Amino acid sequence: MLSDKEHNRRFFLKSALAVVALAFIGLWDKMLIRHKQINKVNTFTFPLNFDKKISFAENYIIIRSKGNFKVLSSRCTHLGCRINEAINDQLICPCHGSSYDLNGNATKGPATRPLATKKFIIDEKTKTISIKS
Repeated sequence: MLSDKEHNRRFFLKSALAVVALAFIGLWDKMLIRHKQINKVNTFTFPLNFDKKISFAENYIIIRSKGNFKVLSSRCTHLGCRINEAINDQLICPCHGSSYDLNGNATKGPATRPLATKKFIIDEKTKTISIKS
């Protein structure tokens, strides 16, 4: 027969193990949901202005050059500020003055890395551009 002290110790250990197991199960579920959200691809569709050389649309910069299009992220690679201005074919970050050429290459610091290029599809019938994030 177990003494009260041994019985209490076993009860405590079983209870502690149950709490740890429940916490792990709860966290495991959250980790799986987060993993699914990270791998989710979103597509954003915008009206396409065939007349403008540079258009800003939410988190993207749409560049038209010689009938071809390129889509760049509008997030500065320095601190993530949104680029929303172009002067003399230079994309300007309003936060710290970094600038990029129309290929997304950093031309003036403090940013040193290029802007991310995004995949896209143009629908000529509806005159829209769909960008995959």
